[in-house]
Amino acid sequence: MAPNAFSDRLIESNMQPFTELPQHNLFFELADPLKNPPFRLRSRLPAESLPDRKQLDLHAQGANELSVRFQFDAVQGNKAEDFLWTQLVRPACVSGRVVKLLEVNEISGWSTFPVEVYDPDGILIPDFHGLAVTGPSYRAEHNRSEIVQMPPLVQGGKSFEIYRGLFFDESLWDGTDMFWVDRVHVVTERTCRLFQEHKVGNVQFTPLEERETRVRHVKRD
Repeated sequence: MAPNAFSDRLIESNMQPFTELPQHNLFFELADPLKNPPFRLRSRLPAESLPDRKQLDLHAQGANELSVRFQFDAVQGNKAEDFLWTQLVRPACVSGRVVKLLEVNEISGWSTFPVEVYDPDGILIPDFHGLAVTGPSYRAEHNRSEIVQMPPLVQGGKSFEIYRGLFFDESLWDGTDMFWVDRVHVVTERTCRLFQEHKVGNVQFTPLEERETRVRHVKRD
C-alpha cells in the first residue's frame, strides 16, 4: 500500500463486505471540541516547512514509520488533558491512559508514534503519544446527505449550504473500530462509549448522521 497519498488507502468496491452491518448512527466522528482550558499544541516544525507538515499528516494516518520524536509546545490553554490537539488539523496527542484503554479493550485501527510535549514553561509532559489512525479510508457519499440552506453567521453576511449527515458504503466496513471517511476520523459506538465511560477528556463525538459539512469545502471528483 503506497504511503504517499491519502487516497491510496480508499477501499475499492470489490472488497469483501463485513457480514454484521451496524445501523449508521453507531458510527461517530471523533474530533477536537475546541475547548479553551486544555493545552493547544504547536509543532516545532517550521511554519513554512510544507514537506515536513505533509509527513506529519501521513504519520497521523499511520502511513509512515517514524524513527525520531516530533516535538510540540503548549502555546494556549493551561492544563493537560487525555487528548491534546494541535494548531494543525492533525495529529492529536494522547495520554498513556488513552493508549492503555485502547490496548486493554482491543480497539482496532490505531497505533502511536513518538512525540515530546512541553508545557508553556518548557517542561516535558511525560507519557504522551502521537495517535495514528491506521484503519481503512472510505469514500464519502455526499449524494446521500441532505443539503440545508443556512442563514448568515453575521448580520449582513451571506447564507451558505451544508451537507447534513456523513455517509459511506457501510457494506464495505471491515469491522475496524477506528477508520476514515474521506478525511474525517470515525469510530465505532463501542469506542465512543469506552471513552465516555472512562471520562476521557478533551474529545468530542458526533453521530455521523448529524455531522455537518459546508458544501463549498467538499472537493468534487
